[in-house]
Amino acid sequence: MKLASVHAAGADRLVALVDGRLVDLASFTTCPPDMIALIESGLTERVAADLAAADPARLVSFDPAEVTWHPPVRRPCKVVCVALNNRSLDKIKVRAPTDHPAFFLKPFTALTGHLAEIRIRNEYGFTHPEPELAVIVGRTLSDATPEEAMAAVFGFSIINDVTCTQMREEDSFTLRIDRRQPDGSHVEDLHHTSYPGRYKGADTFAPLGPYITTADEVADPGALTIRCFMDARLVASDHTANYVWSVALALSHISRTNTLLPGDVVAMGTAVGLESADPGAPNLPGITRCNIHGYLGDVTIEISGLGVLSNPVRQV
Repeated sequence: MKLASVHAAGADRLVALVDGRLVDLASFTTCPPDMIALIESGLTERVAADLAAADPARLVSFDPAEVTWHPPVRRPCKVVCVALNNRSLDKIKVRAPTDHPAFFLKPFTALTGHLAEIRIRNEYGFTHPEPELAVIVGRTLSDATPEEAMAAVFGFSIINDVTCTQMREEDSFTLRIDRRQPDGSHVEDLHHTSYPGRYKGADTFAPLGPYITTADEVADPGALTIRCFMDARLVASDHTANYVWSVALALSHISRTNTLLPGDVVAMGTAVGLESADPGAPNLPGITRCNIHGYLGDVTIEISGLGVLSNPVRQV
């Protein structure tokens, strides 16, 4: 089942995609008022059964072109992003953890919906999309095994981890660190670090949707193709088999230090492959100038079986 959160006919609604139309869940079953409450209720299978048994003539439905799309999960506790989780990026890594994935958090205020604008300020500078598989957590996970983590997945969606490399540079630090050697002597090292609050977490820097496809409809999240377009130009084509860390391993590791709650979103890492005959195509997905001299082109992301997430880009 494909579920979404939309505003239609003057109200916010939970809907399911049926034969190209969005069916209001409240028109055929009793269900919670928002996606997180639905996930927590454990009633999804009952909702699917009620939909299958419903009289089509009594269903309230909407044209997808006539609704306002919210992120399917509007206020998750957290959006967790797995960093550099693609074997294609190994060649540019100077140092990286080898026994676990690294991750960072985005605030839910960075989320925006399908067809909503990605807003870029003139001063942001160099900005690019990162097309990624999103995992929606179905129940609380703490110190979970990979098997427990995989069993707790509610569904999958599409997320764009918009990233501003200029703000990353502006918010970087180089520190002198005094390190003691085994022989007792001291060595001064330079330590480089940056913080993603602005360059990853700015408003509208996490488009999500349009749907959550429930886990029962995704046989293998490691067997999905991802394509990203900017202004209809292919800039990335990849496959989730290229993830260094699988969904099960990533969720298990995250849960060791950050309890995952129902509705939390885990972004699995950017697609970086390229299948394009354009010799001027970028090496990373869609990197382009985004300042007074240019803009980040409108972005469309496709993931096989999950749908298409599109967002116009506007300078503000």
